[in-house]
Amino acid sequence: MSRVLDLFDLLARRRQGMTLSELSQALDVPKSTFVSSLRALVADGFLIMEGGLYQLGPGAYRLAGTILSSWSLPDLVRHYVRELASTTGESVGFAIADWDIGQAIYTDAVNSPQPVHYAMRVGLRAPLYASAAGRVLLAHAPANQRQAYFARAHLRPLTPATRTSPEQVEESLDEIRRLGYCASFGEMLPDTAAIAVPVHDANDAVLGALIVAAPIERLRNSFPALLAHTVRVGRQASGLATDDDLKGP
Repeated sequence: MSRVLDLFDLLARRRQGMTLSELSQALDVPKSTFVSSLRALVADGFLIMEGGLYQLGPGAYRLAGTILSSWSLPDLVRHYVRELASTTGESVGFAIADWDIGQAIYTDAVNSPQPVHYAMRVGLRAPLYASAAGRVLLAHAPANQRQAYFARAHLRPLTPATRTSPEQVEESLDEIRRLGYCASFGEMLPDTAAIAVPVHDANDAVLGALIVAAPIERLRNSFPALLAHTVRVGRQASGLATDDDLKGP
């Protein structure tokens, strides 16, 4: 089954079609054992074979349409928010950007069961420039949207560690794009730290940010494990998980 999904994904990216040899090489499957599977998919309408090229057929597009019609971002994200909260024992949320007010808004949240924890709730807002989730959203926004944000944003210090100039924030955004995550220690609240990662859609656009937050010393002491779990779950939520991701850290 996973081989068929890999085939559909490959052909969706190569709409002009691919030959048996090209598919065999790309998917690392011998032609002799692959051809019968391709014939069956053609017979069922999931593939079309014309001029020696295989392309997605109406059955594949009908299946994709059915999946999309039942797709719900809140339902999808909720599963991964709860998984990360259960795995880490810390508070976890999912945030999207409200560009009109320049803030990240939490659309899902689970609080840590530990007596001392970061209190997270649905509807909580955080400045884009000062929060881990906000800077992930800024980092992956179009350049013109970031420029418009900085042109009207008032970057006031919330703690001694808050970045308060566009240049400082932009420098951190470059690092976020390079590393794939944002780690923030005491920048929005003095005793709190957080790790945030982007969640992408099928076109690699960012849907929102997945974030784990905790008291600063606890997160600092557990940083490698918390980072690994957050990155792994973020990749799973984006549909980018590899076999190593599924095994966990």
